[in-house]
Amino acid sequence: MLRAIIIALSGQLFFIASLPIMMPLRMMKEPIENYNLFYVPFLAAVLGFLFYRCCTVEKQSRAFLYGFFAAQVAWQLFGEVASIPVEKGIITQFSRLNIKLLDAYFYVIGAWVGLSMLWRTKAIKSSVAVFLLTFLSIWTFELYMDNYSPRIPVDMMPVIGQTIGTVAGVLSISLLIIAKRVQEVETQTVLGCVLYIMVSLVLMGFGPWKAPQKFYVKYEARHIADEITALQEEQKRIQELTRYMIEKGMVKPEEIQP
Repeated sequence: MLRAIIIALSGQLFFIASLPIMMPLRMMKEPIENYNLFYVPFLAAVLGFLFYRCCTVEKQSRAFLYGFFAAQVAWQLFGEVASIPVEKGIITQFSRLNIKLLDAYFYVIGAWVGLSMLWRTKAIKSSVAVFLLTFLSIWTFELYMDNYSPRIPVDMMPVIGQTIGTVAGVLSISLLIIAKRVQEVETQTVLGCVLYIMVSLVLMGFGPWKAPQKFYVKYEARHIADEITALQEEQKRIQELTRYMIEKGMVKPEEIQP
């Protein structure tokens, strides 16, 4: 049981330690210009090392730990930094694909089903499965966290937050009971990975999720205007192409939907 608790707490500490490193992107009063040009390669290098060790270390319990931390770095790289727009710099945004949008639920569900099949059939190494388990758990967690402020009625936030926190608390206790009974280090490691997410849900459910999220209002919502501008530019381009194609006889005006 102690191993599961230590892993869950180490995941929380890893997250807390990563926050100051991300602050120069946009949370500082004066964000550091081109900081993402340093941070993205840094995350990629750390992820490469951790994932390589996850795949090559022979002792499974250690490989599981590498997979656990590799998944957290992978989320920071692919789930956060890649899609974060910055105000100034050579590259202001690496990717406009935001995998935290609510519509990503379809792919999250498919990924969970795929992971279940791959793990049960032993088509992939167990350590890689732990990596995917952790990454998908974080993705599922973030899918709700990034969408609850703009989509859930304010008066329902305390109710939903407390419900999530209570359910996660019960599951956390259940995981601890299981971890106390099992002797295999590998199983305790996996339980610790899941416990990390459950503890996060407890903290958020009884904390920030009881009210609108301040972080969303300060840093996320202001980029909606940029997204609208980008869509307007795309629409303008499509209109230009439409006029060109009509002039060249490639399409007829009545074939174009208004």
